Amino acid sequence: MGALIEKLFTQSQSEAIKKLWEDKSSRLLIQKEVGKRLLNKDEIILDLPLHQIIFLTSLSSFADSERECWDVAEVVYWGINHDDIFPMVSQHYGKDLAYRCLISLSFFKSYMGEKCNRHGAPSPEFYRGVGVQSFHSIGEDDISEHFYKWECFLSEFFS
Repeated sequence: MGALIEKLFTQSQSEAIKKLWEDKSSRLLIQKEVGKRLLNKDEIILDLPLHQIIFLTSLSSFADSERECWDVAEVVYWGINHDDIFPMVSQHYGKDLAYRCLISLSFFKSYMGEKCNRHGAPSPEFYRGVGVQSFHSIGEDDISEHFYKWECFLSEFFS
């Protein structure tokens, strides 16, 4: 996290932020401010993508915890690093299925709807239900409860 903060802020600001980071109660607020700074930055920072995604997911208004933002960031980062992210209920299980449902619906919902209408694939609503249940079954109840909100947030934010 420190390297990204140093790229976004002056040295004195970075040092102050790092000191504040030690107080765990202020972390989500810091993450939101860093996320806002990332959005307003004119140039793209190509390294440290997971850290950037964490700061951006922290901008959600509905997440119950810092941990939930981190977990969703890990899902997005997972999706970035996989070529085939579409869920297949007959082949994918648990975390793999949960991640695929959220990523697919967030970034390729219209494609999934088209596959449903033209090729008889399950509907996006089906995959939403599977995703909610899959996150619940792997113990990610916070993401399960906010699945649709995360789907919309990620779609708006990253598409």
